[in-house]
Amino acid sequence: MNEYLEKWLKVIDGMRNVNSYKLSWGRSLVELCHSTDSTNEQVVFTFDQISEHFLKYYWNQTYFFKLYQGPARTKPVIQQITEEMILLYQTKEQSTLPVWFDIAKVVFMKDPKQYQKFLERISKAMTQDVSWRFSIIDEQDIILYVLDIENRTVSFTQEQCLIVKDHAFVLSQLLNYRWAQLLEKFNQSPRIASKVKGMSDEQLRRNSLSKFKHALLKQFPDGVVRDFYTDDILDPNDISIDHVIPWSFMYSDDIWNLVITSKSHNSSKSNNKTTQDYIDRLKQRNLELENIVPDSFKIDLIEAKNRDFVDKFYFQFRL
Repeated sequence: MNEYLEKWLKVIDGMRNVNSYKLSWGRSLVELCHSTDSTNEQVVFTFDQISEHFLKYYWNQTYFFKLYQGPARTKPVIQQITEEMILLYQTKEQSTLPVWFDIAKVVFMKDPKQYQKFLERISKAMTQDVSWRFSIIDEQDIILYVLDIENRTVSFTQEQCLIVKDHAFVLSQLLNYRWAQLLEKFNQSPRIASKVKGMSDEQLRRNSLSKFKHALLKQFPDGVVRDFYTDDILDPNDISIDHVIPWSFMYSDDIWNLVITSKSHNSSKSNNKTTQDYIDRLKQRNLELENIVPDSFKIDLIEAKNRDFVDKFYFQFRL
């Protein structure tokens, strides 16, 4: 194995994390090396470039999945800055609907000076903590690059950058694995590994729920379809499928968590509207649905009942 790659593996394996700063720093550098086409002898990345990657990771994880990057009582500074930006975005757009960072950036770039100030604050936080701690393992500083804290730059040789680029997939997977392990200490959310894996891009997509619609409608054999939340009769053109325990927490589509509602109610429903009353109603609905849906869905409903998924995940969601 290449000696330089071994150093990276040693750093990833040996790091001790109280928050996700080191993991975000490492993944940022891997992605920057992977995306660069520089042929210079020295490949230089600024702290602001790294900061934008930090912001992207934290934005997507925070806005979509509400994941803590460290102990809740001592929330990392960079996550606090990210949450401040999310609130600013919501104010600018008059919407709380989560969007990917790359979409939000377009809005922020209408005021580039303000955006740059946020990056500057993140870069400043890096100089005080993660930048110089990242490669220190068991009190030994493993040289992966040249760090210039004063000028806020990280420099790789062309050969080093190419090695990282060639092994970017493996390094990213290892960093993701360590990141997911860490977040499990601070979050009760399910499927953390999947959320971490896709946090840097826009490939986390909601699947179509149309395959569940026919099964859910079997609860209304007389054709009179009622809204799960309001009990109002729905027009056939006003039928939508909703996650009772929010998708942003579950990150999956499960029939035991899906209900019929109106399109307007679905688009306006917030996570705060998931209440114990709806949870009790959902469990009763699942019992009724269990006996009338196809076997593939019935198996899922029986497993959810036997393993108490509704109460279990609702409890975790409310923590």
